[in-house]
Amino acid sequence: MGRTELTLLIGSALFVAVIIGWTIHWFYERMRPAGPVASEEATARMRAAEAAQIAAEEQLDALQREARNTQSQLQAELEAAMAGLGNARREAESWHQEADAWRAEVEELRQKHGA
Repeated sequence: MGRTELTLLIGSALFVAVIIGWTIHWFYERMRPAGPVASEEATARMRAAEAAQIAAEEQLDALQREARNTQSQLQAELEAAMAGLGNARREAESWHQEADAWRAEVEELRQKHGA
């Protein structure tokens, strides 16, 4: 290999290295923020997002407490209604038994007077 060929080979390698370096630098610049201003903006956005997250968590906790209170109230009302329904059923059963007893008594009296 002669001097000219070696020079062209080294020159081509350096040219390719410069193109690759420039391309990597270009990608790096596109990917990173625009400097301290963008960093401050990103920090402000992050703080706002954290504040919004805290507010949302507080609101969620309040809604969960309210839902638990409502659930316990509804459970108490359901238990009271079920107890009332049970009492009404027992009372209705006793009335049915009393009515059956009266019917039997009336039937006996009819049979005694009719016979």
